[in-house]
Amino acid sequence: MPMYETFSYKDNLPLRIFRPLPEKLKIVDDRDPEILLIMRLLSGNVELMHNYTSKVVKSRVNYFSSDLTPFNNWKTEFPAYFSEDITADDLASFIDNTKYVNRNFYSVILSEVSQFVFHTNRKSHTSAFIYIYRILEKISYAFPLIYTSKTQDFQQSFNKLKELMVGDGEKKELGFFKTFIDILYRGDSIADTSVDIEFTASDNDVKRQMFKEVKRVTPNDAIHGDTTEFEMLSIKYCEMGSFIISIRNRFFHNLNGGAKNIDSDKIVDSDELFSFINPMAMYWIAMVFLEVVSFSLSEFQNHRRAAAV
Repeated sequence: MPMYETFSYKDNLPLRIFRPLPEKLKIVDDRDPEILLIMRLLSGNVELMHNYTSKVVKSRVNYFSSDLTPFNNWKTEFPAYFSEDITADDLASFIDNTKYVNRNFYSVILSEVSQFVFHTNRKSHTSAFIYIYRILEKISYAFPLIYTSKTQDFQQSFNKLKELMVGDGEKKELGFFKTFIDILYRGDSIADTSVDIEFTASDNDVKRQMFKEVKRVTPNDAIHGDTTEFEMLSIKYCEMGSFIISIRNRFFHNLNGGAKNIDSDKIVDSDELFSFINPMAMYWIAMVFLEVVSFSLSEFQNHRRAAAV
């Protein structure tokens, strides 16, 4: 008996963008590559249906942008996220030729992202955060391995992997992925920036209380100098994964033994709190996903050029 499909997907691009789009970048049926569906869903131009409830979500949020604003022309703007030299045709060729690579993994990620979008649309933001964390758990080992395996130079792959394995005694949950993030963005100016979580509660007392409680459980070395007290908590870009894990531990695990936990009476409304955290957490995950895919795309093109010589 075939598995019940939780979600189905339809293209939601305006016709003026959809028509000239390469066929391999269009969403047309249930055989669309999962990696394409993830790109399109995170871009905010997919119509998502939850088949069990028949609930339709017309996704408009662009998680590849820190301000979440939609693309004006996905065909030209999205490929430029990889490189100014990359075209929609280049991206289509890459997806078509690699659609079976790590397909099971991307199928799982697609399901988690879909659940996040679905629960966000329902304003069940506490539930939506669970799927953010589930994604983080899935990618914490997979992305580093995908990244290191894409180089055609075995020695280079070995050296990259060996570098990741050199830890500093952190918990396994953090160490491998955090080291990967540090290596991924080494020398990149984005590593000096922050992911900014704005607290926009309508009641000032509630806003101050929420801000103070989240900041209290956030490691000091993860907090960026751009933080504005009671208004915006800025997390160092490469520490965002650690921040997500910390929030998970301090809210959902509610650990004993002297650990600083988030007090439920101080956050007033967990769905409102996570409505502030979730978009920026998913933005950061989307950008890490983009960086890994960008590297894979670059290696794919290098390999094809070498084969053509």
